[in-house]
Amino acid sequence: DLNKLLSDPPEEVKSSVDLAVRGIMLSQGRDGRKSFDLKAEWATLNQDSGAITMREPDIAYRMSDSEEGTPRMVYATSKIGRVEDGNQKVSMSEDVRAQHEENVLTGDYAVFINQLNKLTFPGGAKLDGPELSGTCSRMTWDLNTNTLMGDHGVKMRWYPPKQEEASPDATSDAANDVMEAS
Repeated sequence: DLNKLLSDPPEEVKSSVDLAVRGIMLSQGRDGRKSFDLKAEWATLNQDSGAITMREPDIAYRMSDSEEGTPRMVYATSKIGRVEDGNQKVSMSEDVRAQHEENVLTGDYAVFINQLNKLTFPGGAKLDGPELSGTCSRMTWDLNTNTLMGDHGVKMRWYPPKQEEASPDATSDAANDVMEAS
């Protein structure tokens, strides 16, 4: 029933759009390997540009596999998302949150480029994790190598893991050291 499908549409659907869909799922891959799975509550398609704009996207990006061959994932959410360039570029805005294990990156805007398998926060990001936290004006997460690269005003705090047993020869308490770099 079309009336049921279009009940409570988002504001962007109420304006002129080519197609509006409630409940969307999109998977994309490259080189025979899945790159991401995307789910969203609402999506609109602009036929002229081919861009898909989504409300509350929930995306699972695939990182490199673990040594055991198990896929490792980054889970990202935001209020608004946009897929364009033939599904090669996914941008997210408003309350962007990307998480891998206990490490969380947050920012106002992020862009995933499928061909490079990189998630970039061009306007800056905040990292919170059990061993490392910090901020920078631009952050790129290379999902191939699980490497974070920050530019401009990088401030990080490193919390070394607590040592289970201290060596009797130890002259410093490294388990409680905190490093801050700018």
